[in-house]
Amino acid sequence: MATEEGIRLSVRAALARRSTILKNTVRLIPAVVIIAATLNTLSCSNNGLLPQSGSGGSGSPTATATSGTGALAFVTNFNDGKVSSFTRNVTTGVLKHSAQVTAGAKKGPLGLVAAPSGSFLYVANNSDGNIYQFSINPTSGVLTPLSPASVSNGSGSGPNEIAINPAGTFLWVTGSIKGTVTAYSINSSTGQLTQISTKVSGLTSPLGITVDPTGTYVYVADNGAGLVFSFSINADGTLTQIGSGVPDLGGSGGSPGFIAVDPGGGFIYVTDLNAGVLGVLSTTSGALAFFSTVPTTTTGNKPIGIGYAAVTSVGNFVFTANQAVSTLWSFLITSPGFPSTPVETPSTGLNAPTGLVVDPQVAFLYVTNQNAGTVSQFALTSTCLNTGAPCLVNSPVATESPANANSGPYGIILAQ
Repeated sequence: MATEEGIRLSVRAALARRSTILKNTVRLIPAVVIIAATLNTLSCSNNGLLPQSGSGGSGSPTATATSGTGALAFVTNFNDGKVSSFTRNVTTGVLKHSAQVTAGAKKGPLGLVAAPSGSFLYVANNSDGNIYQFSINPTSGVLTPLSPASVSNGSGSGPNEIAINPAGTFLWVTGSIKGTVTAYSINSSTGQLTQISTKVSGLTSPLGITVDPTGTYVYVADNGAGLVFSFSINADGTLTQIGSGVPDLGGSGGSPGFIAVDPGGGFIYVTDLNAGVLGVLSTTSGALAFFSTVPTTTTGNKPIGIGYAAVTSVGNFVFTANQAVSTLWSFLITSPGFPSTPVETPSTGLNAPTGLVVDPQVAFLYVTNQNAGTVSQFALTSTCLNTGAPCLVNSPVATESPANANSGPYGIILAQ
């Protein structure tokens, strides 16, 4: 039987043989289309991947790590204004559609997050400016609106992505149109959100947001400013900025989208949408510093959704959903903060991939396909990852019933 070190060496050898060559010509993406598992591109300078709420229409890649076994899955359907529920076989990874429910205006639902208890789900609707709140049936995943069914994030605020602390007591939402991060307290018994009066303001177009594993810091990617910000979490849920924003590319010109946190807490990994690279920032007591970008040259692949996986007997990986070229990137993390040159999966089974999530067993990876109305499933086995990339398994599952190729699935999370 191969040793763990032998497997690691074979992975690195395979990665060295397979440098990724991306296409020079990227297909055009309609302005009404959504992007990844939590993104809202808000200006022409961002290539119109996702229009502003006022002009017609942003995981979840930046979602808080799944608690429990992940026996349920939830997907936002941007175009239809719905959220879909699935049961998940934790052994085979197979998803089965169980229900769908309206979550506000059409061309609106983007980021979503479940309470760590698995009892409640929250959805940001970029179009109508509300955060929708639901109770979760622990067996079927069927969602029931709370009363009231939603809370306002502020008229025209453009709520985009959501993060929740590990204790399940506070929730934060990026407002991509008005440049805000709004804090909410959570009633642990009823699930009801109450907005905290003090919010972060003065940002340009914040998108991705995540909480570090200790529940001490919040990281926010400001796509419009090209900066990533860090905040300490106060006892009342308000945020205090730590230092100034850090460029995700080490200088001007970046367009950070979504964030994954290294489990050790010393680094964060950020997808840069326009540059088409992975930015690496170091963090010390929450303070950020630019570290590197991988690959070193820019591409047109538009990585959106992002996930981290520590795969037993293989190694640690960061995965990105590359919306513009319908592929996945797999970065072997040779040591914390040091992603290898990415290996690119074939586009089979993918169609404008957006949201991305890894299951708690670190056995499967799921990706929403915004242009097909489906979710694709990939296996994270040693056989697959020895070649550097996950393997597509099973047929893509429709996010709505009846199947609707135009549902526009965006974010995906697991719960329970």
